[in-house]
Amino acid sequence: MGGTSAKVVLWAGLGLAAAAPAGAQTTDPVFAGWRFSPATVGSRSAGMGGAFVAVADDARAAVTNPAGLTQVPTNEVSFSTGRPWLAGATGRRRFRVAAYATKAEQEPAELREGPEQIALQPSITEYGVAAGLQIFQRVRLGAAVAHSRLNVEEEGRNATNGAQPVHPLVGGEDAQVRYTLGVLIDLLHVTGRSTSPLRFAFALQPGIDWTVPQTGGGTVDIRRPTVTSFGLGWRADNHWSYSVQADFIRFRDVVETLRRNVGDEAAAGFDLPDEVEPRIGGEFATPLTCGCGSVKVRAGLHYRSPGTLRYEGDDPELAAAFTSQRRVVVFTLGGSLFAEHFGNALRFDLDARDVLDGPALSFGVVWRF
Repeated sequence: MGGTSAKVVLWAGLGLAAAAPAGAQTTDPVFAGWRFSPATVGSRSAGMGGAFVAVADDARAAVTNPAGLTQVPTNEVSFSTGRPWLAGATGRRRFRVAAYATKAEQEPAELREGPEQIALQPSITEYGVAAGLQIFQRVRLGAAVAHSRLNVEEEGRNATNGAQPVHPLVGGEDAQVRYTLGVLIDLLHVTGRSTSPLRFAFALQPGIDWTVPQTGGGTVDIRRPTVTSFGLGWRADNHWSYSVQADFIRFRDVVETLRRNVGDEAAAGFDLPDEVEPRIGGEFATPLTCGCGSVKVRAGLHYRSPGTLRYEGDDPELAAAFTSQRRVVVFTLGGSLFAEHFGNALRFDLDARDVLDGPALSFGVVWRF
């Protein structure tokens, strides 16, 4: 989930978790409004609108596109706040490995009206390892495997005043193995160890099912959908670089799991079509006048799909809860300060992954040695 967020989070499944109360009513309106798109992890990628699959030049490539690990020139350790991230990468020129840990939380739906006044908050904790291999001068491959754990918590009046949980899924958790595959291809020939100014990228994150137990017995399958990403990266000159990306999200995975949870008859009228989410990012770099490092500023756009279940059947209550929503344009900004001294390099990142409705700030540090 994408990655990824976690990825992970990311997270295309809790809409099906509407299969909650003892009668397995997976169409519970408490889940209306959940956005199931994967979350963007890592501070720098967040500032570029998440258009990172063709950039992938630091340890965050382990989640986004593990083929990019071969672009990390030395040993690296990195961490960031916001959606917490910690990673390390090492290896040789054509083969590099990385390990990472991250935690992402899906934004919950708004509190429902009524005496319960609750919202469910899923969090996804992931620990993974990844490897990248440059098999030819222009072709790099990569793969990652992660232990991905989903935990369902509660927000709202009952969660804050210490009352007993009112939803059967609260406290439920499950862990599954998640994979990421990546390809990075230099489209223009370069000599030596220079990076191609034009690159094509591909990444695949197959979907997974968490099986979460309910209070009182029974389980609910919660789906994270398959995400396929394509990207182009262009370094125009020594200052400007750009990245475009398209994420194909198989949201119908969510509907298929909903049917498996409650049956075709109960799931009739629910829909969540597959979507393509475009992303674009740009970055400008310039050296400091002291000659001791450089500064980078970046911005991005993410044309985000609703990613929420909608109901088009005859039940008026469900129709009022699971309504159609529109796409939104998410603006992102970020910057970095990069310093190098005696073979060591240190980069500080500060990014806002949603300038208008956030800003959802994240701070990151990358140390290369």
